[in-house]
Amino acid sequence: MEEYANLLTATAAFIGAIAWPATALVVVSLFRRELQSTLGKLPLMLDRVRKATIPGVAVELDRIADAEANNDKDKGGRITPRQIEAAARIEVQARGVGSEELLRELDRLCLEYDSLRRALPPGADRTEAMTRVVVKMRSLAPSVLDSIDLYKGSGWQGSRLAAITMMQMVPRVADLAWLGERFSIELQAFLLYHAALALQSVANISDTEEKRARLQHVAEEALAKVKSSGIPDQGTVQVLETLLSTFHR
Repeated sequence: MEEYANLLTATAAFIGAIAWPATALVVVSLFRRELQSTLGKLPLMLDRVRKATIPGVAVELDRIADAEANNDKDKGGRITPRQIEAAARIEVQARGVGSEELLRELDRLCLEYDSLRRALPPGADRTEAMTRVVVKMRSLAPSVLDSIDLYKGSGWQGSRLAAITMMQMVPRVADLAWLGERFSIELQAFLLYHAALALQSVANISDTEEKRARLQHVAEEALAKVKSSGIPDQGTVQVLETLLSTFHR
């Protein structure tokens, strides 16, 4: 029932982004069963929506995602200098676009992530597609920090992932307690992996013993929870173990 409810929520948001709100309400109420059968078609529909979004920003997001896809064979979706440069360019563009437009673009990426996660079977292809979305989210992240609380509190995994990418790119806004909770609440390895990367970003700005001690505590608890799961994600384990090793040097 929860998955079905999430499906309805995601589809309603998708329709609302491209049609009048009244039409969305009518369609959702009349075609609840039919909506479930459209799930596999959402990525193609989202592609059409993407082409109708902010031209300059959409082109920039595609460009950086393409470049990172060709150079990320061994990096596991980690933050790169290229992504940081892209985010800086987006910030400059945002001055002429406005935050509302960028938030709509980010919402489309959140919906795209949720649809990919449901429509594609687990495996390398799904991970690659979702990583592409993360790269785009990171490029927008520094420009939409004022809305981080909205995304943190969302019921959509895609929106919570967007909040995590903001913390990855701008670790000063990271909420350690919230990140730590992900390892108890979230069920998807991909999201936990990126929460671990966010903790790693926080380590880069932890310049006092108090901050480092708090981060170490959160990372240790996170690692214990990941390892106690049925089949621990080795990428997440590696990130957390590497992070913890820095506290023992």
